[in-house]
Amino acid sequence: MTQADVELPAGLDQAFGAVAGELGQATSSWLFVRAVARCAGDRAVEGLADTAGPQFVVLDAVARGWLAGVREQVVDPRPVLEAIGSATRLVVVGVEATFLDALVARINPAVKIAMIAHSPFAVDWDRVLDNYGGRVERVDLDTFQHWAGGKSALLTFAYGQNDSRTIVAPLWLRACGADVRAQFRALVGWNVLEAPMNLYPRWLVEVDVDSFTHFVPGT
Repeated sequence: MTQADVELPAGLDQAFGAVAGELGQATSSWLFVRAVARCAGDRAVEGLADTAGPQFVVLDAVARGWLAGVREQVVDPRPVLEAIGSATRLVVVGVEATFLDALVARINPAVKIAMIAHSPFAVDWDRVLDNYGGRVERVDLDTFQHWAGGKSALLTFAYGQNDSRTIVAPLWLRACGADVRAQFRALVGWNVLEAPMNLYPRWLVEVDVDSFTHFVPGT
C-alpha cells in the first residue's frame, strides 16, 4: 500500500494519543479501527496500522487482527468478578473504558471502586470519572494504599500473553511494588488484547503472568 492508495486524515496519531488517555489503548484502538473501516475500508485500516502503529502497538495489533478477520471485541467481566471474589474494595490501575464499563455494571453495588489518576497521556480525570456517576472514586499514587486490606483487590489491564509473560502499563510496576503486594487480597490482571503484538510495546512494559494472583485471559 502507498500513500496514494488511501488518504488518511493528518494527525491521527496525535488524535489517538488524546483519546487513549481517557478511554484506554484497547478501547480507543477498536474505536479508531471501526471508524476507519466504516469510512474507507480495510485498505485504510492497513494504512492506519502503518501510520500510527509504530507509536501505538495496541492499535497496530487491533488493526492487523481486524485485517485477519477479528471483527468483534469480546468483553466478559464474569471471570474478573470471580477473581475479585468477596473483596469489598477495588482499586483500578489504568484505563480501559469498554471493560471497566462492563465490570462496573455487573459488580456488587456494595463494592467500593477507585481509580489511580495517573497516566503518561494528558487526561481530564473529572471527565473520566463522571462517566461512572460517582461509582468510581479518584485516588493518587500516594493515597491508594489507604484502600489496601484483606478485603481489597488491585486490578490492571493486560495487553496480550506470550507464554509466561504479558504486557501492562508502567503504572502497574509503580503501584504494585514489593511493599504493596502483600497488602491486597487479590492482584488481578485482565487481558484485553487477543491479537498478537508485532512491535516493541512502547508506552507499556512486560511482566510475568505469575506476578498476579489471578490472570484473566481473553476469550
